[in-house]
Amino acid sequence: MLKKVLPSQTEIRFKAAKPARLNGLPDFLVFHKEEVRTFRQALGNPGLFRHILITGPEIEANLLQFGQYLEEIVKDQPVVAEPNPTLLSLAGFPLENKYRPGKISEANGGLLLLPIKPFVEDPDLYYFLKGVLLTGKIDFLSLPEGSDSKNINRFHPSIDSRFRLILVGEETEVDSISQIDADFYGSFDFKIHMPYEISLEKSWLPVFSGLVKSWEKPGYPPLDQAALDSLLELALRWNDSQTRLSLHLSELRSFVREVLAFNNKGKKSVGRAEIEAGPSLIQKRTAIHKRKYIENIKEGLISVPLKGKKTGRINGLSVILLQSSLLDFGQVNQVSARVSLGSGNLINIEREVNLSGSLHDKGVFILQSYIKGMFSHTQSFGLDASILFEQNSSPIDGDSASCAELLALLSALSGLEIPCNIAVTGALSQYGDILPVGSVNTKIQAWFDVIRLTGSTRDKYKIYIPKDNMRDLNLPREIRESMKKGNFQIFSCSHVEDLIPDIFGVPAGRISKSGKYPNGSLFRIIEERIDRKRDGEEA
Repeated sequence: MLKKVLPSQTEIRFKAAKPARLNGLPDFLVFHKEEVRTFRQALGNPGLFRHILITGPEIEANLLQFGQYLEEIVKDQPVVAEPNPTLLSLAGFPLENKYRPGKISEANGGLLLLPIKPFVEDPDLYYFLKGVLLTGKIDFLSLPEGSDSKNINRFHPSIDSRFRLILVGEETEVDSISQIDADFYGSFDFKIHMPYEISLEKSWLPVFSGLVKSWEKPGYPPLDQAALDSLLELALRWNDSQTRLSLHLSELRSFVREVLAFNNKGKKSVGRAEIEAGPSLIQKRTAIHKRKYIENIKEGLISVPLKGKKTGRINGLSVILLQSSLLDFGQVNQVSARVSLGSGNLINIEREVNLSGSLHDKGVFILQSYIKGMFSHTQSFGLDASILFEQNSSPIDGDSASCAELLALLSALSGLEIPCNIAVTGALSQYGDILPVGSVNTKIQAWFDVIRLTGSTRDKYKIYIPKDNMRDLNLPREIRESMKKGNFQIFSCSHVEDLIPDIFGVPAGRISKSGKYPNGSLFRIIEERIDRKRDGEEA
């Protein structure tokens, strides 16, 4: 069923609470209190848990800070953290008459903290470390040949070294290194997998406020309560959610510091207005790809028709993912379809020229399956079709355009026109169900930006999104204000046939017992075109 989205459904209901103290935890661990508690229990039981594997967001990037935190916990043992391990930085330098200790020797009797990524990139380094763990010795004869080990004395006596290894990284890195060594995961007596996001509850709100306040700097204006509220909204929007907070926090930290720098002079405090202005100020300096896209829209080099109706063409939406949430941006793409006499083949032009990724290919095959299923009762489909992202010269992937592609194809098959003042996003099942997509807020923002650039304030514009994306809606104030005025409308839907009456002005149609769709329905119109084509061939 098609439902209009209300402005109140597109904003979060959380407010940042009074800041709580972080109790000495580094900022990248403040949302991992339970994991930290069990980790400290494992540290206190070396006889049971020797080596520890930790996966989660940003721990690897903050390895030295994590090492400092461990030094406060383990006061009677050496704690050695090496963010960029190499063969000789770990093994040390055995020269002719002396040995210069490496990190493994320094960690003897204590903890050695290492990132996973270097071992994924260099299997020799991994197997050297594994050998030390198994034997308790650094055997220089076992060092692999390399440019960094040419001048060492390989006959230097082996060095005893027994330590507890704490290896940290991302889940994907564990998967990669497990392909190098199938026994990797089992080498660790204790594993902690920290979440990459959390569902916000009231108990987390003081923690969030305390975290943000910890980023303030002496000599800079403090963040007031309205600024904390706005930062919470922004953090959730970057995670494309109303309730789920990403625990990749470095980007938010960097943003807060930039806003403090922008408002260092003449401000007693930083409020909502300064936070809301922050993204555009930073994007003016960094978002070159988005600026170029906007310029091309303004100059007409990228065509996005917003008036009238067209056959076989519809506005789809995509997202360009770059280095950060501040640089990611959405695009409006003209998705087009054409049909011709043939044997029922569907051509994905992007795939033919190697611009289509596997997920996009999958989406096209799914819509092809849906079309064939709807008209399987006909003797011969009799029409070839092609689909294309117009003016696209870059690789595309993902299946979120498959709903738009299907509607363009149905328009081309039926000859019915699609209004240009609409945009559609949604993945598709083989049975026409509209499935949720990623970056829905960014896609809505892209459609809104194009309308603001080249649209008319007198016209109304619509965007159709999957029903299951309703829980993700978190839109800025300017879009909500336009929704209140009725100029910008969002509709949610769960099946492609819910869209057909609103877009084409005719019902989709349900097949009767006689094997025909009802007169006046979209599918009957397509049936009739197929029949005329077949009759023409027989004549």
